[in-house]
Amino acid sequence: MNTAKFEYLLAIEKMGTITAAAEKCFVSASAVSQCLQKEEQEAGHRLFERKEGRMVPTRAGLIYLQTVKEMLEIHRETMDKLHVLDQGHGAVRLSVAPMLYEAVSQHILPKLNAKIPDRSFVMLRADSRTSTAYLLNDLADAAILASPPVNHALLAEEILGEDRLLLAVPKAYLRGKVQGEPRISDCSHIPFILLRRGAYTRSIENQILAANQISLDRIYEVDDRVMVKKFLEEGRGAAFLPHFMLPDEAEQHFFILSPEPPVKFNMILAYPAHRKKDKDIQRMERVVRETWKFLKIGLAVFGKV
Repeated sequence: MNTAKFEYLLAIEKMGTITAAAEKCFVSASAVSQCLQKEEQEAGHRLFERKEGRMVPTRAGLIYLQTVKEMLEIHRETMDKLHVLDQGHGAVRLSVAPMLYEAVSQHILPKLNAKIPDRSFVMLRADSRTSTAYLLNDLADAAILASPPVNHALLAEEILGEDRLLLAVPKAYLRGKVQGEPRISDCSHIPFILLRRGAYTRSIENQILAANQISLDRIYEVDDRVMVKKFLEEGRGAAFLPHFMLPDEAEQHFFILSPEPPVKFNMILAYPAHRKKDKDIQRMERVVRETWKFLKIGLAVFGKV
């Protein structure tokens, strides 16, 4: 993840001027200014305003900066863990999609520690594309992905479960604008919260919108579905989520629309296909399969891709 643009905006908040922020970040003032303009354009809101000679965050800017701080904290934690892994401590390394991280840490990690007490386990929080790179570069021993099958010749994949990808639309955006049940094509005037470009499922989101003749003029781009859900709950726009991630009592506050044809959403256990695995890694994979059956995350199906 390129964190430079986030550091620039946090520097503006701290220093109060673009010039001072640029000096703090050792870049030109024009680079910081261009970064701010681009982020404001993508967000669809002014992030800073000038008061008494200082640049201070707007209300939208405060929300944006809080999100940035959370993303940077997650990034730093991941880098710290990767540094530990690089030291060769012999831990079994499991990379997990952010939307599944909490469930895995609460339900699977304790079972791993209980059933394999002589081995330590390290969980990495990473999107499916990054997790795939970890597997291919020997930075992770296995990964739990939330994406379509990767279909890489060097990886084995097992589908743990599947769900449906749905569009949640805050009712306020469509109130008085449609009669009866809305369709996705009725949402052309609404901002959309999408995964960042390059994410495995972003292309699926783009295909659904294109099929419904919706342009990408007003979008927020975020790093993972946890952030997608947070932005949705803040009312920033419509968002694609798997069924199990929909907010509580979603039908009260959102229209829940299903793409046609329905879009499956997979949870996948992936690992290197030809690398010799030690006994503990094999046991870890078995614990993941067995425990997943009891998690209320989509429909457990199990099987080779």
